[in-house]
Amino acid sequence: KNWNLGWLDIQALFENAMSIHKFPMVDRDPVPRWSFGRATLMGDAAHAMYPNGSNGVSQGVLDAMTFADLLETATDIKAALLDYQSARLETTKRITLANRQTGPEQVMQMVKDQCPGACGETHSCIPTYVLEEVATAYKKLAGFDRKSLGTRVI
Repeated sequence: KNWNLGWLDIQALFENAMSIHKFPMVDRDPVPRWSFGRATLMGDAAHAMYPNGSNGVSQGVLDAMTFADLLETATDIKAALLDYQSARLETTKRITLANRQTGPEQVMQMVKDQCPGACGETHSCIPTYVLEEVATAYKKLAGFDRKSLGTRVI
């Protein structure tokens, strides 16, 4: 293959490299707490997860929105940080663990596992309502369902 782009010869880069390291995508085990006095963790610092279903940045945004909502009425910053932790920690823990099991891609895995060969329409192997139930359950878990999103001001 000709991987020479003129300004970059990719083949030569590989051939001349002393070593090549593979950096797999990883997550981190959920931690028991995020808030420590007047400091807290948010986003990937609090819950590094596989970015399945747009959950990498999306959960960080939901963290920030939750914390901002709590700050509007807070009289004690330490209490607000603990309230934020209480509101988000278990949810993101469940998402992190669910994403290890394919997360929202579970529907595609079901089709692959249950529809041998080229089955054409997905619905011929798995009823639409089953696929919708699986997708809806994940949306609810991640806070992406209409009910959860409808309660937030963006």
